[in-house]
Amino acid sequence: MVTCQKTDGPATDRADGMLSFGPLVGGATVPDPTDWVYAIRASALIDDPVGATCYRNALNSGRMTPDAHPETILGRCALAGPDHLDAALRAARDAAREWGGSPQDRRATLAEAFRARLREHADTLTGLLVDEGHPVRLARTEVADLLTFFGPETTQWCLRQMESRHTAEGRSVVLRRVPDGVVCVQPPQNTPALGVGAAFQSVLAGNALVVRLSRHAPIAAMYLLERIAVPALAEVGAPPGVLSALCTDPSQALDAWLASPLVDDVLYFGDSIRGEQLERACLAAGKKPVLELGGNDMVVVWRDAPLDRAVAALMESYHGSGQICCAPNVALVHPEIADELTDRLTERVRALRPGFPDDPGVVLAATPNTAGYDATLADARRAGARVLAGGRHLDVHGHDSDVAVFAEPALVRVDGLGRARELRSVRYETFFPLLTLAVPHPVGDDAELLTEMVSFVATGTYGLRNSLWTRSEEVIDRFVRDVRSCGQLRVNDSHLAGVPFLSNHGGPGLSGDRFGELNYPMLRTSRLQGVSVARSAPPAEAAVPYVPALPRPRVEAVREYPPGWPPKELPGGLPAPFTEAFHHDPYPTLRWLREHRPVSRVISPDGPGWLLTRYDDVRAAHTDPRVTCDSKRVPAGLMWLRHWPSELRERLFVHLLESDDPRHGELRAVMRPFFTPARQEQWRTRVQRIVDARIDRIADRGRGDLMAAVAYPLGGNVLFSVLGATPPQMNHLRAMIWRTAEWNNDVPYVAALAHEVDGFVRAAVAEKRRSPGDDLISLLVRARDQDGLISEDELHGQVMMMLVAGQDPSINSVGNSLHALLAHPDQLAALRDDPTLIGTGMNELLRYESPLPFTSWRGTLEPVEFGEVTVPADDSLFLCLGAANRDPARFPDPDRLDLYRTAPGHLAFGHGAHYCLGAHIGRMTAEAAVTTVLRRLPGLRADGTPRWRPSMFERGLSVLPVAWDVPRKGAVR
Repeated sequence: MVTCQKTDGPATDRADGMLSFGPLVGGATVPDPTDWVYAIRASALIDDPVGATCYRNALNSGRMTPDAHPETILGRCALAGPDHLDAALRAARDAAREWGGSPQDRRATLAEAFRARLREHADTLTGLLVDEGHPVRLARTEVADLLTFFGPETTQWCLRQMESRHTAEGRSVVLRRVPDGVVCVQPPQNTPALGVGAAFQSVLAGNALVVRLSRHAPIAAMYLLERIAVPALAEVGAPPGVLSALCTDPSQALDAWLASPLVDDVLYFGDSIRGEQLERACLAAGKKPVLELGGNDMVVVWRDAPLDRAVAALMESYHGSGQICCAPNVALVHPEIADELTDRLTERVRALRPGFPDDPGVVLAATPNTAGYDATLADARRAGARVLAGGRHLDVHGHDSDVAVFAEPALVRVDGLGRARELRSVRYETFFPLLTLAVPHPVGDDAELLTEMVSFVATGTYGLRNSLWTRSEEVIDRFVRDVRSCGQLRVNDSHLAGVPFLSNHGGPGLSGDRFGELNYPMLRTSRLQGVSVARSAPPAEAAVPYVPALPRPRVEAVREYPPGWPPKELPGGLPAPFTEAFHHDPYPTLRWLREHRPVSRVISPDGPGWLLTRYDDVRAAHTDPRVTCDSKRVPAGLMWLRHWPSELRERLFVHLLESDDPRHGELRAVMRPFFTPARQEQWRTRVQRIVDARIDRIADRGRGDLMAAVAYPLGGNVLFSVLGATPPQMNHLRAMIWRTAEWNNDVPYVAALAHEVDGFVRAAVAEKRRSPGDDLISLLVRARDQDGLISEDELHGQVMMMLVAGQDPSINSVGNSLHALLAHPDQLAALRDDPTLIGTGMNELLRYESPLPFTSWRGTLEPVEFGEVTVPADDSLFLCLGAANRDPARFPDPDRLDLYRTAPGHLAFGHGAHYCLGAHIGRMTAEAAVTTVLRRLPGLRADGTPRWRPSMFERGLSVLPVAWDVPRKGAVR
């Protein structure tokens, strides 16, 4: 039984300013909910996608509270359960009986009341949309479109279709449309507030509405319903059950709607594939499906088009990063102007930049569908189209990023409409920033060409919205006459702007269904088409600065460091260890320290300690029993660990890298059977197969980023094959691991990151307990459950250790080795000429650019002598493998890369009892990647500036841009 309560304001703000919404059932809020979903502000997610996402997950799971990072939280919505769903449907059925027979003028009054309140709340609603990630220019357009849609022109036209009265042969005749009854709404994930607002028009027909809200972006939509729609309904005396809104799982809601006899219609916004599946399910259940699905809108640009205005309209393709159904996706361009338009458009597209949504100059939004973006561009290249812009994954600052939240705006040109029909970007809807220019081959005359272009548009499988740019009345008449297969036409006008009398939604084909049309939710039986022809240029948008109605500072994470950081430079202007400048090239600093202060007292972001740079000292520290590996006994380790939740700190930091003998030896013995050289060698074929598959994807491009294309996926695939765990979203996990392991003091959201890692570890162990196999986690589970050799905490700690330490040595070895070879063309040529040189060459590459320049924390249990310096007890040690591997006392001329060097003994994988168990796999992976890249990418050369990942614990690249010779003629690079 669900009870509801009336409130003075349908949603009550918490004292801390966070918007908080309970389930809205029958126009009233359900009191005292227990389960919540939290919405994180877009600026926080854009600034730090990994940390903010993990924090949201920790909030939703109840592992953390809003007090940890209150500035990041936009609001929260209570999760509704089956009882709430049932109560909402029953309230809607009761209300529909009464509301469906209400007078038409009462419903007209509701439209004006809703519009008036929407106007009053427009600034606040715009601010909430911006906080949810809509660029402010798009957010303003969305609110303006709703105001236009509920304007008197559109409302009165629709209401006139609802009822007409006539007299004939002494009879009174009424033709009226009667409401279906209970309409359930599933709004789009990308623009839920706009979809909910449009769906509210169905209430004007006399229906009752039940809305399921997205769990990812519910705040603006719930605000629209509770603060605007509910008071408007109360103002006209509508029964409270006319409107309910619930935040719940989409499949749970759809299943309940399909099964309930109380539901009449399902209004669904989404992609065409899921929409078609839902249509079949609705028909089987006796429900009317009203589908608002994806579009693949086309724009025809004729030879006499005003190019400046046409280009401006085509740039609307990138608004919201193309995640708007009615944004243009394909432009058919007259061949006589194609080159000029292409040049203008390319310049404009390349100038687009990512940014925070409150920046009025930004049109791009965060883009989750990068897999579809990559596949679509790859398809275009394979088909011989030219990719004129785009292809990268960017962070908010425009830098390449493996965990990017933006897709670089892409522009593709294909010549020939026959070839265009084969492109994925033309055949299917896209929800990322990509526009395809399709240029017909020149034909005999314009009449024939116009027929070809109009036919291309008219036979499109999607039917949402199409546009034309021309000065010719004859071309306009032909276009309007023959393109009847869509819901709306625009001529010489914005493709997106709201227009009185016209709906923003609706169309036949894959955009709706075979009965689809320009969709006014009041009207769904007759077939309509709307046409807007602008006879003059639309007024320019006023340059009004954006001032949010609810000002909140943009959320950008700030690191905090202990006193004394950053340290002063060394003599000669050399950067101090662990600083940002040091990361870019640490070797001059390390060389000076090794020569002048080989055992040096330094400041790290985790406090002071002693830095060892000589080979003999670093090697000795690996085996000295007075040196501990337990970070809980090391001052720097304690400083770093202080932000970890105490329960996780105690439970997970009991693994191999944190243990001293004798327990270290016992844990190592448990894992050793999985890491014998013979067993590791069995991975060679699998590693080679992965490398070949990754290079297959890029071989015909001629340029790319070797980290993203080869090193990152290779390291992740090998790690999860060893673990036997189901790979998650690899980019997210890798970035999360880097952040939790980063030797960099106060990592923002570190507690949330730690909970996320713990959640993955728990799930992986539970999976192997259910379905054990021949993998590392299964081996550890057997050691715990069957043999009793390790504790439950050690089991989880070992899995976490492998997650943290398992892939980066391989990733860095691949990237660092390729970078070193590119910087030494003579050595690269020698290896290409003699691939067997990789035998000694790999050792040299690992020595020259060590993938892990520092070990994990070490500390002294007693005073320890290193040369003439005695390090006191209970102090931190920083063992620099990178400096040891360039010690001239061990390696003559150490700063020279020499693949013929035979001197053994590098410390890239540690030494003694702490020598890396997976060293053979790491080395083998790097060998396979390096030799295959050189063999399959001829003429490999640098093609831009490499970037080092800002980590104080590792030495690895984030980007390695290269070019190579495409082996076949005519390939597009």
